[in-house]
Amino acid sequence: NKPGLSWTDGSGEIVAFSAHDNSHPQSAEIHAEVNRMTSEEEETIQSALGGHSERLALAFNFIQRPVPDFIQITQNLRICGDCHEYTKLMAKARQRDIIIRDANRIHHFHKNGQCSCQDHF
Repeated sequence: NKPGLSWTDGSGEIVAFSAHDNSHPQSAEIHAEVNRMTSEEEETIQSALGGHSERLALAFNFIQRPVPDFIQITQNLRICGDCHEYTKLMAKARQRDIIIRDANRIHHFHKNGQCSCQDHF
């Protein structure tokens, strides 16, 4: 099984995350932010999904730059359905444009909670 990897720009440097990654110096803060982001959702999220690399990269952006205009993440695998739905909810809840380039396409999650792929991925 190929591990999920995501990359994002953190204050001028590329930061990489793997699934369930704890190697970043701010890991405790990143995981705390993932937990805060999860609590903003109305639906219950299975605990295993909180460790997906794109969620870690998303949380990193929220703690690194409290008010980002947009967030850009690159991922080596196709985004899973749960993370796709989660990112739509976070884009709307946090009022941020989020762009995730996965193995198949570029997803632009708009502030209104819609994705450019119209949920065809």
